[in-house]
Amino acid sequence: MALMQIDLAFGKTGVPVQLPETFRYRILEARSAMPLPGWQAALEAALDRPIGAPSLAELARGKRSAAISICDITRPAPNRLTLPSVLRRLEQAGIPREQITLLIATGLHRAATETEIREICGEEIAASFRVSITMRAISPPIDTSAPPVPARRCTSTNASPLPNSTSRSASSSRTSCSATRAAGN
Repeated sequence: MALMQIDLAFGKTGVPVQLPETFRYRILEARSAMPLPGWQAALEAALDRPIGAPSLAELARGKRSAAISICDITRPAPNRLTLPSVLRRLEQAGIPREQITLLIATGLHRAATETEIREICGEEIAASFRVSITMRAISPPIDTSAPPVPARRCTSTNASPLPNSTSRSASSSRTSCSATRAAGN
């Protein structure tokens, strides 16, 4: 049987796949957008003069803390380019660096590694801001014949991985958990 080899866009280097030539295939490719000319000026203008809303600095003024949700390594978002402008405005508005948290939202993906955190945020930001990794917990099917089991929700701001959340912080180490009982019928 003759095989056709194609390279699929996957990860950083792609993955080669061999397919039998006896089938007809159609390769669908994502459309790419052209980079915005002058993107830096466009970003600054959007943060300072958004359409129909106050500027980021105005929204942040008088606030004590901020959290910014960013995509994990599986999404090609330009966080390294956009975060410096956002973080600068938050600090200029009076929010202390220690009170700004970057939340890497993984959904059902695994937690980001230290190397990936630096790639997502940039070296300087990863080293000087609190980065927390948020993951969606997957619950097993509920056995309605068994008594309810306590469910736990945990968040952490230390380097130790927890089942549902991991995070890094240069300034503090704390974990908080709350337990609830699953509803039984």
